[in-house]
Amino acid sequence: MEWSFGDVMEQWLYGELGYYAHAHIGKEGDFYTAVSASRLFGGSIARHIITLLESSQLTLPLHIVEIGAHHGELMCDIYDFLDALSEGVLPHTKCTIIEPLAALQAKARLNIASRAIAQVGSFDDVALEAGESVFIVSNELFDAFACEIVREQSGHREMLCGFTNGENLVDSRESLRLEWRDFAGAKNARKVDSFMRHYGLNSGEIPLGWAEFINELCVFAKGAKCWRFLSFDYAHLGSRGLSLRGYGEHRVLDLADIMRDTSRLFGRIDLTYNVDFALLGQIFIENGVREIFCDRLNVLLVEFGIAELLQNLLEVSPKQYEIEALRVRQLLGGGLGEKFMGVCFGG
Repeated sequence: MEWSFGDVMEQWLYGELGYYAHAHIGKEGDFYTAVSASRLFGGSIARHIITLLESSQLTLPLHIVEIGAHHGELMCDIYDFLDALSEGVLPHTKCTIIEPLAALQAKARLNIASRAIAQVGSFDDVALEAGESVFIVSNELFDAFACEIVREQSGHREMLCGFTNGENLVDSRESLRLEWRDFAGAKNARKVDSFMRHYGLNSGEIPLGWAEFINELCVFAKGAKCWRFLSFDYAHLGSRGLSLRGYGEHRVLDLADIMRDTSRLFGRIDLTYNVDFALLGQIFIENGVREIFCDRLNVLLVEFGIAELLQNLLEVSPKQYEIEALRVRQLLGGGLGEKFMGVCFGG
């Protein structure tokens, strides 16, 4: 049975036996994120929200929504720092996390239990009240969308496809193999070709699901008085060649590694790829939305005031400052600070 790579990746990550049913994220897990590196990541975002309120780019009452919240740590950090850094903001602010995966919802419920944070499964479950402004945030969201993979090889185009001995991908995963096929004859090629032509793409990771999701996000956000959407993700650095890779136990596996051992790795490692921020911007612009800024993670965190947060910590607890300073260095350094970008859209 032939499968598009997008079908394989969807089941690999989100199926009943998929990676996110048992994902281990953080210092002791398969990989760590900006959220698990330091609570000051969320603190910096909270400080940025306060700045937006002070400059009237956002207004109270405010609704903060996190998409793809996993275990809810980021929203908890934003909530706690809003409480610590401002007066009168939190009582007029609603906080909601969106996490569609049941496997992740239970842990999130435990984390948010002591805070006034709601948990829902989709935008449809978030009710905006008249006069509310909205701040939407996500971290490592777009690199988790299933994608198709296309390459130019010896003058012609090829597409990565999956093959199994059975007609059910999960049940026959032990026989799963990935192979390159001539583009014209590959599964899902027509839809992929239409997407690539529309956005001027020649090869790479092709995230077909972005367009529908961004349209849904923009329809939701435009129901608010004013809004901002801030998102952080892996960025292209230098060559824009294929970037799909896997993470397991803090080891990085490239596409060749994954293709060599596909059936064993299926559902056991994370899959991710570099986000094309230019493509992301194109799709938002098609929805009538303007890009407000786009820059490296380390640059934005400095602009958001992470150094001032550290200074505040030094005055309160020098011992905790030493610990957090090392974590912030990790956030601002090449491991995360240079490889991630943040982008903001709004209306």
